[in-house]
Amino acid sequence: MKGQLSSNRSLKVLSILTAIALASCAASLTSKSSAPANLATLPEQAPNAESATPAKAAIPRPQLIKSAEISLQVKSLEESTKAISDLVKQQQGDILELQDFRNGSSGIAQSVSLKLRIPQERLDAVLDTIAQLGIVKERSLKAEDVSNQLVDLQARLKNLRQTEVQLQEILKQTGSVGDVLKVTQELSRIREAIEQIDAQLTNLKNQVAYSTIQVNLSSAIATIPPQSDLSTQIQNTWNSATNSLVGVSISLLKLAIWLLVYCPYWLIPLAIYLFLRRRHRQRPQTQKPDSELNSD
Repeated sequence: MKGQLSSNRSLKVLSILTAIALASCAASLTSKSSAPANLATLPEQAPNAESATPAKAAIPRPQLIKSAEISLQVKSLEESTKAISDLVKQQQGDILELQDFRNGSSGIAQSVSLKLRIPQERLDAVLDTIAQLGIVKERSLKAEDVSNQLVDLQARLKNLRQTEVQLQEILKQTGSVGDVLKVTQELSRIREAIEQIDAQLTNLKNQVAYSTIQVNLSSAIATIPPQSDLSTQIQNTWNSATNSLVGVSISLLKLAIWLLVYCPYWLIPLAIYLFLRRRHRQRPQTQKPDSELNSD
């Protein structure tokens, strides 16, 4: 008799778990296909058919994830960066990333890149304020509607929590070890799914609440370098002259080394030339006494 009661209870638990699983899947599919685009949780039951007239129904506000990018040419990168930093603090935002590409050269354009996170309701005001810091070269704004995703996650989260409550009630009623293990495993799976969906929902809400701004600052290239004082010019001239002297000396030393290495090629022809020239000069002197003897 006890075995029969235990088997009947196990069959009952299995049937309840199966029904809960099928109901969760059906609710999830239904919420994905027919979820309305609003952030609020769907009401369980309309209080009155007459009060819910289409004419008086409030239009839900779309939930958007916004991101903007603005590029400016400014006079001073340091002052503009400080102004943006102060602005972010005033608007209760954060600087997520800052990259400084300045190298100190006056002939090359310097730049600074910042990534900001600002409350969405203050996005337009912050963009307008940043645009006043210099000459706007580029400005863009992107928005992604995630209303359906939010409603879908909310519906799935609600169904999973209802399933969690039902499993907890079943866990109180079951008595056998096998039934308790099955219900506990299913309850653990449901709670894990609840944590994942809750994290996704929180992440989406944060992206909706806060917008990101990519700010690119650049300085104008200095076409005329600044004039230095007289002492600096004299010092630069002296340095250039000494460097030139050292360069010429090194070049002459290298030339001497090359000539020394290749001396067999130019010394032999030079020796032959000098020998022939000397012989040519000595020949008239040897012939002059003979001519004088003939005349006598």
